Amino acid sequence: MITERKIRLDGSHEDFMCEPLLVRPGERAILRYRVDREWRVAGGALVVPAGSVNLAHYWMDRPYNVYHFVEGRRTIALYCNVAEPTAIREDLVEYVDLAVDVLIDPKGTATVLDEDELPADLSPARRKHIARALEELMSHPRRLAAHIEEESRRYDIGS
Repeated sequence: MITERKIRLDGSHEDFMCEPLLVRPGERAILRYRVDREWRVAGGALVVPAGSVNLAHYWMDRPYNVYHFVEGRRTIALYCNVAEPTAIREDLVEYVDLAVDVLIDPKGTATVLDEDELPADLSPARRKHIARALEELMSHPRRLAAHIEEESRRYDIGS
């Protein structure tokens, strides 16, 4: 098992125990997490059922990570966390969650979420980082979704 640690802007954090599928320290990771309870996103626009699987994709050189939610072999959605910095070690994947997220539905439609959660005193450097991440995520969401789905298929995503 490996720990995924999400650090919020207020400094608090949440840890999740995940199954490592691919771990390249200092570079890339894919972790599997079974969703233990129903998760509602965007005011219920997305419902991730209990028992579905999250394949979490992390990169050191991207300003975001991607949660690929699947039920069986069907993609429920991609949930992209704007993040900085991501650290990848053998025993830990850790990132700072910058509050803003992008939801990509199975048709490839992208929606920006949670911009209203940004604190008024957020630094200009972080605002620039968020803008860069949103530009990347919103410019080609279908291409990103196809890439993530292809990578996830390399693993037994439904188990």
